[in-house]
Amino acid sequence: MTTDREYDARLRAVLAARDWEGLREFTRERNEVPGDVYDQPQHFWEVLLHKLTCSRIDLVGLHDESRAWLAEREYTTDLGGY
Repeated sequence: MTTDREYDARLRAVLAARDWEGLREFTRERNEVPGDVYDQPQHFWEVLLHKLTCSRIDLVGLHDESRAWLAEREYTTDLGGY
């Protein structure tokens, strides 16, 4: 059984590594996402990675980079919107 700390540490490591494929696998293993979400293209996972990064205080050092990445592609940091 995985603890909340282990879950959080693994997610933080994936986000900090900027590993969109790792994020996809992590969500499949840990969150049991449906196949249609898992099958989304790379861009979907990259956007999610940067939005999640901006939502985490423990990754504040990466916020500027993620905000810039999102802004260049006309996305906001809001997890619920574009």
